[in-house]
Amino acid sequence: MKFVKYSQSEFEEIRRLYESVMAQACHGLFFREGMILGEEISKIALQEPDKYFEICANLLRAKGWVDNVVFQESSVVVEGSFEICTSSDDATCHRLRGIVRRMYEGRLRKRMHCEEIECTSRGDKHCVFKVEPVGGD
Repeated sequence: MKFVKYSQSEFEEIRRLYESVMAQACHGLFFREGMILGEEISKIALQEPDKYFEICANLLRAKGWVDNVVFQESSVVVEGSFEICTSSDDATCHRLRGIVRRMYEGRLRKRMHCEEIECTSRGDKHCVFKVEPVGGD
């Protein structure tokens, strides 16, 4: 086996590279996991379309994903997300973003884009997700 030597600055740059790549991969993985979870919630809620978002909110609370959630036409306000970190410069609720996206897609029957525009991990009061059709329709 052969060993190579890194300088401290090379090691730090490589460490930052790996941390960045792994963080991005994890965010995508958590988001896709949330979409799977949101699909199941959506299927249950679609059994009573008139109460769709009420059922979604009840299921999210019952499963422990949130303390409270308010669905609006194009946004979702969340209190007490299970994904909250102590402090972050970035939004951290990737699973919940996937869940929210899939629930809106299930109800509206079209592809949606979901973005976390406020996050308590960044110091915001609530986590807020903006939901809109892909392509702005």
